[in-house]
Amino acid sequence: MNSSCSGRRLRTMASSLSLPQTTISDILSRLPVKSLTRFKSVSKDWAYLTSTPAFVSDHLRRSSSDPSLIVRCYNTQSGFDSVILLITDPTQNFACRHLAVPLDEPLPLFPKIVGSIGGLVCLDVSPCYASDFVLWNPGTKQFKHLPVPLIASTRSNPIWLVFVGFGFDSFNNDYKLVRIVSFKRNDGLPFVRAEVYSWKEGVWKELEDTVCFDSAIICGGQDGVVVVDGSLNWVAIGLQRYADRKVVISFDMRREVFKTIPLPALTRIGNVKVMSYMGLLAIAVYPLVFAANGNNMNRFEFSVLSDCEDGRKHWTNVVLAENFSKSLVPMGTWRDRDLMIKQMGDRDNHPKLFLYDPIDERTKRLPIDCVDLYLQCYSHAESLVSVDGRN
Repeated sequence: MNSSCSGRRLRTMASSLSLPQTTISDILSRLPVKSLTRFKSVSKDWAYLTSTPAFVSDHLRRSSSDPSLIVRCYNTQSGFDSVILLITDPTQNFACRHLAVPLDEPLPLFPKIVGSIGGLVCLDVSPCYASDFVLWNPGTKQFKHLPVPLIASTRSNPIWLVFVGFGFDSFNNDYKLVRIVSFKRNDGLPFVRAEVYSWKEGVWKELEDTVCFDSAIICGGQDGVVVVDGSLNWVAIGLQRYADRKVVISFDMRREVFKTIPLPALTRIGNVKVMSYMGLLAIAVYPLVFAANGNNMNRFEFSVLSDCEDGRKHWTNVVLAENFSKSLVPMGTWRDRDLMIKQMGDRDNHPKLFLYDPIDERTKRLPIDCVDLYLQCYSHAESLVSVDGRN
């Protein structure tokens, strides 16, 4: 049945049964974006209904309960030979398809994923310095080039490092992109400036509060940021009073301020990835260099930052694996519960990608071709959210 006939039949059923508007809205909110997009062309009433903020929010709430995985696979850090995959039903039927990035012009490098939230995917399409961004909704196929950031590199003051993060400010109903830019001072220490793009306002603005960067330097890679309860979080190496320690630099998207969160001592001896788990900030600690003989760290630890009875927060260990035969590299979480872990291969075996549920202790291998050494993995919920917040 084509979309026009399907739409007319549903409208006829609704009319003949005299269904309340709330019931029609509830039924439609359970449909996939592809169907809703088709129905917009056959019913003006439904086109209006499915465009209202309340409906878009209800539809996103339902789809968020059963997210897909969006994965970027690439062979080299330069980003060549890359592909973006959308994986639905990762633990059941497992359907995988390639996503074509809908850009008008060729790019010097394949886009990097900054983040995926609310059905919107933020892409970094710049050759360097994270200076050119696109908002993309794979469900509706909308995309939008964002304005040029304010902070730029100059001959007299060249940029050293740039870190970015993309998240949702639920208090202000706003998607925000944060760009943290490091410059080197004459004494070799970094000087940091930061800016934020507002989806709602459609503009960049520079942030005044960057004092926490006097005591820490972000050390994560392109995918080294995670969204937790309205904040963006990066792993950092401590300076001054945090010297010889790792910390988390956290950006509160509502108040648009940074703060520093100390990490437990065990993070000094291993690589650290910041993650989200059941709505809590979490960290995975794993080997910097894997060595089966045990001379180096040969353990994988996963801890969450939870509230104690005295009102303070405390890091609690959830998963501990020791003496494993191949290096385990954390990639992120799916459904905010299942850990995505890549098991590194050897000369005879390719890397493998697993989902691990710490509560049920169940492991599910994902049949992804992991010939690529590098992966970016994010939960992705289908939505009708527009790439242009001002609309």
